[in-house]
Amino acid sequence: MKKFREWLTRTDEKREAAVRLMQRVELSTHLYEAPDGTLFDVSLADPTSVKDILTIQKLCYDGKTPWNHSALTHEIRYNRNAFYVMVHQNHEPAAFIGSWLVGVEAHITNIAVVPKFQQMGIASFLIEELKRIAIEESIEKYSLEVRVSNYKARNLYEKLGFKKGRIKKEYYAHDHEDALEMTMDLEASVNENDFNVPTI
Repeated sequence: MKKFREWLTRTDEKREAAVRLMQRVELSTHLYEAPDGTLFDVSLADPTSVKDILTIQKLCYDGKTPWNHSALTHEIRYNRNAFYVMVHQNHEPAAFIGSWLVGVEAHITNIAVVPKFQQMGIASFLIEELKRIAIEESIEKYSLEVRVSNYKARNLYEKLGFKKGRIKKEYYAHDHEDALEMTMDLEASVNENDFNVPTI
């Protein structure tokens, strides 16, 4: 019984810490200006954002939604480790990043930019914004998976400071393509004062 009470106390502390994180975290800006001067609105996601996330996925993934309405709603409403940021252009959904902040690791679960808004630095901005938040939360590791065939994304991640890791065989459910794990040491990144954002 004593061990159960100790576990329950630790669980409650983690839950309260997660709530405090969502209450206290602030974006560095609510506007992103692309190199061509186009302005985008930036905001934290809430359950009303699910429709826009689904729209972005469909436009990016040939009409498919790797994360469906139910999964996204659960993520944003109930998963205390989930953290999502939205980008709009004149109320039109343009991009989002989804992540889990667990322990000493921030993991990007999904990032997508609508094709018409690609090559405007939005993906780099979102990755760097999440990196900033992770560092403020004393998180040590930043990670993601990417399709081995997606050289465009892999090149971007490398330019932002991610290092290649192991191959995860048949990682993607739909076509069983392998994934490349990529990670960044945030402690080393802080020491290098590496906060430059390539406009990709």
